[in-house]
Formats: sequence, C-alpha cells, structure tokens
Amino acid sequence: MNAVRVGRAALAAITSIASATLAAWLALHHPLSPTLALAVVAAAAVAAAWRPVWWPAWLLPLLPLVGLMPWTGWLVVEELDLLLLAVAAGGYARWGLGHVIRAGEPSAPAQRLSMAVWWLLPLMLSTAVACWRGVVDAGGLSWGWWQGYREPLNSLRLLKPLVLVLGLLPLVAQALRHEPEQARRALTVGMLGLLATVALGVWWERWAYTGLLDFSSDYRATGLFWEMHVGGAALDAALALAVPFAVLTVWQARRPWVVAAGLVVLGLGAYAALATFSRVVYVGLPVGLAVVLWLRQRELDRAGRVGDAAAPGGLGPAAVWVVAVALLAAWLFPAGGYRGLLALLAATALVLAVAEPTRPLPARVWGRGLLAGGVVALGVALAAAFVPKGAYLAFAGAWLAAVALLWAGHRRRGPAGAGLIAATVAVLAGVVAVPVHWGGGAAWAPALVAALLLTLGWFGAAGRRRPSWPGTGRWLGQTMALMVVVAGVVGVFGGGNYMSQRFASTGDDTGGRHHHWAQALELLRADGWLFGQGLGRFLGNFTLSGRVQDQVGDYRVLPSTGASGTSGPALVLTAGKHLQGWGEMFRVSQRIALPAPGPLRVALNVRAPEATDLHVEVCEKQLLYDRNCREQTAQVRPGPGWQRLELTLAGEPLSRGAVLAPRWIVFSVALASPGRRAEIDDLALVDAAGRPLLANGGFDEGMARWFFTSDKHHMPWHAKNAAVHLLFEQGWFGLLAAALAAGVALWRTSVGAARGHPLAPALAAALVAVSVVGIGDSLFDMPRIAWLLWWLVAVALLLPGARPGRRP
Repeated sequence: MNAVRVGRAALAAITSIASATLAAWLALHHPLSPTLALAVVAAAAVAAAWRPVWWPAWLLPLLPLVGLMPWTGWLVVEELDLLLLAVAAGGYARWGLGHVIRAGEPSAPAQRLSMAVWWLLPLMLSTAVACWRGVVDAGGLSWGWWQGYREPLNSLRLLKPLVLVLGLLPLVAQALRHEPEQARRALTVGMLGLLATVALGVWWERWAYTGLLDFSSDYRATGLFWEMHVGGAALDAALALAVPFAVLTVWQARRPWVVAAGLVVLGLGAYAALATFSRVVYVGLPVGLAVVLWLRQRELDRAGRVGDAAAPGGLGPAAVWVVAVALLAAWLFPAGGYRGLLALLAATALVLAVAEPTRPLPARVWGRGLLAGGVVALGVALAAAFVPKGAYLAFAGAWLAAVALLWAGHRRRGPAGAGLIAATVAVLAGVVAVPVHWGGGAAWAPALVAALLLTLGWFGAAGRRRPSWPGTGRWLGQTMALMVVVAGVVGVFGGGNYMSQRFASTGDDTGGRHHHWAQALELLRADGWLFGQGLGRFLGNFTLSGRVQDQVGDYRVLPSTGASGTSGPALVLTAGKHLQGWGEMFRVSQRIALPAPGPLRVALNVRAPEATDLHVEVCEKQLLYDRNCREQTAQVRPGPGWQRLELTLAGEPLSRGAVLAPRWIVFSVALASPGRRAEIDDLALVDAAGRPLLANGGFDEGMARWFFTSDKHHMPWHAKNAAVHLLFEQGWFGLLAAALAAGVALWRTSVGAARGHPLAPALAAALVAVSVVGIGDSLFDMPRIAWLLWWLVAVALLLPGARPGRRP
C-alpha cells in the first residue's frame, strides 16, 4: 500500500509540474498582460492547493467572465484553460506532497474513479481519433496563436474540454470520497454563482441596449458568451445546466437566508431565461424543473419525510394558486400592465401568508378588522382618485403595514389582530386601484375579479378548521417563485409580439432545421460515418457544399508587402458569397474607448484584385445587435497596388449609457460585395479630439484586440443539433460514446445507485434540460460549455451510491 501511495504521489507531482509549466507558458503569451495572467494563474494554483475541495465554488462563477476573446483575439486558447491548469497544478501539488484531504482507505475512490474512466474512455478515444482526423482534414498540424475555425488548431481547441475534465477526475473523486459534504456544498455554491453571473450578464445587456421590459424588439441576449458571435446556444445551455441547482437549493435548504438567496438567484435566472426568447429554453427548463421535483419528492417519500410545496397538502394548493394567478395575470396584464401584475403578485403573497395567522381569530376581531379595512380601502380609493400616483403609494403603504404587522405577530408568537385584517383589505382594494390607475376603464373587470378571487381564497382558508396549505415560509417562497416565473412568461408574451411570432414560426423553423441537418449529413464521406469528418471540421466542410448561402466570410493575418514597400502582416478579409445585407456581412471588430463628440476619421491602406465595397462603422454594440451607428461605405478600385482611403463618420453622439449598465463602443470593418477579397493594413480611427482609438491597427500583433462576428447569418457555422454535430465530426463511434457516458450518468442519478445523493436530482435535471437545448443547437463546438457539460457528467459518474442494506 505504501508503494502504491508513493507511486500515486509521484504521478501527482509530475502532473502538477506539467500543468503549472503549461499554464505559465500560456500566461506568458497572453496578448493583454502576461504579468497579470501569470499572477492570476499563481493565485488560482495557491487557492486550489490550500482548499482542494472548494475550487468549484470560486471557479464556476467565473466561467462566463474568463472568456476574453473579444479583447485578446485568441480563439484556440481561453482564460478558462489557464485557470483549470492552475487548479490541476495546485490540487496535484497538494496530493503529491502527501497532504491528502483526509486519511482513509484509497481503494474506494480508486474503484469509483476507475468506473468513471471506463464510461468516459470510449468518448475520449473517439474524440482523440476525431481530433487527429480533423487536423489532417485541415491540412496538417501547424501552430499559430490566431488560427480560426477552419484551421487545424480548431480541432485541438475542441479536444481541450474533455482532456481537462479527465485531468481533474482524480481530484474530484478524492473530494467526494474524503469530504463529501464539503464537495457537495462547493459544487452547489459554484453552480449558484454560475447562474448568478450568467443572469447578471443578461440583466446588464438588456438594461444597456433595450431596457429590461422591452419584449417587442428583435433582440436576443447573448450575455457574457462571446461564442455566440456566430450564433449558437451558449447562453441557453448555461442556463439549462445551472437553473436546476438553484431550484434544488430552494427545495433542500433549511436556513431562511439560504432559501432567500436561492430565490433571488432563481429569479435572476428566470428573467435571463425569458430574455433569451429561445424556444428550447422555454421547453427545456420546465422539463428540468419537473425532473428535480419528481426526484426530490421520490427521495423524500422513500425516507419517510415530507417536503413543502412538493409534499401532500402542499402540492395541490400550490398548483391551484399558480394556475389561478396565471389566468388572472393573462387577463389583467393587457390593461393593467406590469404595475397591475406586480400588485397581483404582491397581494397574492400577502393572502397566502395571512391566511393561517387570521384563521383562529374570533368573529368580533374579524368584525373590527373588516370595518376598519373598509374605511382604509375607501382611503385607498380617494388617494388613487385625487393624489398623483396615489394608487401606488397607498398600495405600497398598506402592503408594508400588513407585512410589518405579520412580522410583529410572528416575533411575539401571538395571534394576529384586527390591524392585520384591515391592512390586508386595503391591499385587496389596491389590487383594483393600481391597474385601473394605469390602464383606465379596461382594467376594471379583470382587477375586480382578481380582488374578489383573492378575497374568497383568503376567507375560505381562514374559515376552515384545518390549514388549507402549509404555513411555512419555505412553501410560500417556493410557490411565489413559481408564480413569478409564470408572471414573467405572461409579461414576455403580453409585453410584445416578438416571442409570439417566434412560436408561430416554429413549424417553418423546424422544417428549415430538418433540411439543414440533412444537408450536413449529405456531406459525410464514406469513411466519415464511423469516425466522423474530424473534430472542428463542420464549418470547413459545410462551406464546400456548393451552395452560395453556405459560403461565409473569413479572415487571415498573412505576411504582405506594405504600402511603404516593407514586409509585414496584413489582414486578408473575404466576404461570403451570399447576400451582403446589414446583418449578413462578416465583420472584423474592436471595442474602443468612447470617442469625443464630433466626427470620426478612418484611414487605412487597402488593395483588392476586384472592385469591392469596403464598409466601416462605429456602433453601440454588445455582440450581434447594434444601435446608434455611424457608418460609411467606400469603393476600392481593383489592382495590385495599395490605395489609401480616408473616410469621415458623422452622426448622433455615441454614449456609454447608464453607469450601472454601460454599453460597448465597437468599430467594425467588412466587405459589402459578395465573394470579394481585400487586404487591409495600417488601419486607424481618430476622434474629433485627435485621439487614436484603435490598437494593433497594423496587425503586427496578429489578431490581438480584434474579433469577428456574423450578426444574422448563422446556419453554416453550426450543425444546429447536438447529435448531428457529433455524428458529423465524430461519426457513429463518437455519437454512441457520448450517449453512453451521458446516459449512464443520467441513469445513476435518476434510478441508479447514486439516486439518493443530494446532488442527484439537480444533476439529472441539468442533463435532461441541456439535452432539450441540444435538440435545437450544437453544444460541443463551444469549449466552455462542453467542459461544463462533461464535468457534470463526470461528477454524476463519480457520485457514491447507497451502501448495501442502507436506504439512500
């Protein structure tokens, strides 16, 4: 045993040194700040060595933030790679020095690790073979920091996620074996933090570019995922993987502050999911929620315990209230707007909370409370009629008073009084006053019905001898969370016709997807059905279909003879052969500082073999959707010589927007003529104050500070289905290997040996939800998402099962 341990320690030390060396080498080549990158790698390694179990808690929330491609120009290497290598360096250094997490018999984690490796081994073999085939298909291995989607290093780029997952497997197995509770908490905290970061990115984007409540604009959020610069479902997949952990936290937590934190994060995530306007998200997340509730309740029943909203006596009332509020919201929202919807939700929460405290009150207390409530309700009506914004102020005052009285009664553990009844009656009056004040006469009928039904629900529950629903804060929080989500759906569909139009076009879009999948599979060569065309080779092969609409733009930084006669790099830019409308142009872009007020001057050297239109613009833009642009198009004469173009961009002043939600200012250059090619060098942008705004305009540092987008033309870039993507790039071998690993992980966490583990419901639900997302888009051509997905699969395979003779 000592020899085995020494061998493992030596192997861990070698792995640590190799990981640290590779991370340091990559950090020293970072395009922005090698010193800062090296410092971050060192800090991450120290953190992982200090607390090996807790690295998911701080790394997962950073996942949306550690993709700096729009600034670095790096496509092949990402900052996530550096952090994961640093974690491996620190974790294995701790292990190699003999400081294991806790002393114990090593055979069990070794057996569990072996099982996970065996299930993932076919996938690793398939991915490795596909990587080799991809490199060969792209022309053979060659190194370049700035290689793109059509070049050989793209195959290695898509190999990285699985390699990094397998590299961390022993550390995960060690943590689950020796500190299972800490490992569970670390993963849960990390996934909650991930959801919060993803959701806050969407909140920022919506606030900055459209407004939080604008559901009519053709604007689909991309959040912090640069991978969506050519379309894709990175944001959709991240939400599908993270939301189940927030739901499970709300259902499992016992401490009120944990439940409250979970509800806040879940609310942020619900808004982000609605703002995607993605049909697969709208289907996948409810399916995942159903899986979480089913598995959680099954384990509670198996253990002889009861839950809250998901338990007998709780599920039925919760379902009735959620359905009732959904119907009332759908009727009230068109006339009462968001203010009426908010008043309905607030009043419903109050009614659910006061039903139990007011149930044991004697008739005389009820009489005094109703009489006083009638007087206060009259005051609400008068305030709504004669005081500016009086309806809102009166409703808020009555609701806060009711909450304060409810809290005071809870603190002294005594029965509620007539004051609580009066305040609740005033709130119900406000349910009528608020929407009528906003929407006028059209809101009278739905508002009155809503107030009447809430009143009947309150009186009916208060008049019964037994509680009509659980009186706990957990049940109330869970039920209200569902109501808020339902109200959000009502707001999305009622606040604009964009989502309604997307669902109305589902049939046409589905037909288009089927046609796209068939076209992709037609391009598989005879030897590709077994092992695929090669990792990362979908775009390179799909653009050779012969169809004009599939031939998209591209770029290279190549050696060239400049206008001065000296040799140096230049940007070679090609336009797609399809129609080059505003949303179809292939743009090379850079985020710049806010220009000074006044016209902008653009200067560049350019040459083209054929006459072409060169387009330049400066816009307020996040990734795909722009606003307030200044743009100019100039014609480039054909010929071998360089031409110096100078353009002036005038227009409305550009703005960063709100301090808490700043907008990016983006410069872009593109070719507006289909199928044309041009070389660009010495690109400069100067504002009215004479400040140069572009970095690396001569491309001497490759693509550093530059990135590219295809704003609306996305189909050629993706297979648009996870199974089709795997089949195309890895063949039947890869598709079956991936299905085997994910299927076994789902089996273990749903009906298999690990079903009793506290993480099992969230892991199973995440895999189901992301599978739904994978029906409509690719998942494995985005390394950050692919790593997260396969890492959760690995965790599911590593979860300990129930001991023999012991109930989970």
